[in-house]
Amino acid sequence: MNLFQNLDLVTAISVFLSIASACSNGQCKLLDECSSDGDCEAGLYCFACPQGFSGSRCVRSTITNQLQLLNNSLPFNKYAFLTIHNAYAIDGYPLHTPIPRVTFTNQEDMITPQLNNGARGLMFDTYDFDGDVWMCHSFGGQCHDITAFRSEGGGSFQAVDTLNGKLLCGCDDIHACVPGSTSGACTP
Repeated sequence: MNLFQNLDLVTAISVFLSIASACSNGQCKLLDECSSDGDCEAGLYCFACPQGFSGSRCVRSTITNQLQLLNNSLPFNKYAFLTIHNAYAIDGYPLHTPIPRVTFTNQEDMITPQLNNGARGLMFDTYDFDGDVWMCHSFGGQCHDITAFRSEGGGSFQAVDTLNGKLLCGCDDIHACVPGSTSGACTP
């Protein structure tokens, strides 16, 4: 065998071993490369994020209740909670001004899915704009048509009602919580 044949053989063996050692059928762990959701172990799904990594990887799809971890005896202010920065800046969100929005979007999910995915804090930059409270990426402390976000019929107030409903009783809105009941008791 000459040198090129040896290199071809070594390359073929390397490719075979990397394919054979790749995970699949529910065996892929967190951040392992994957090709479908079925490759990832329970609690994970296959996701592509060009800004974060190349290809697709197994990522977490369930939340961890940090108060049920080994040491849940600390004072409340000693815990860290997942907080979403610019939770309102949702990609593809409809316009509420006649001028196209020209600003950054930070999120792919609406507010309720952000909470369902484990967020326990939402950051909103709120401004007095057009006679109401709007959420905005601002320039010089001012909200503009090109940077404004507003939720359907409620602005930041609806977002706060949604957050309180999720945290206090597990409902989609604080007004749906049944007074004095346990979590999950919601009115239609």
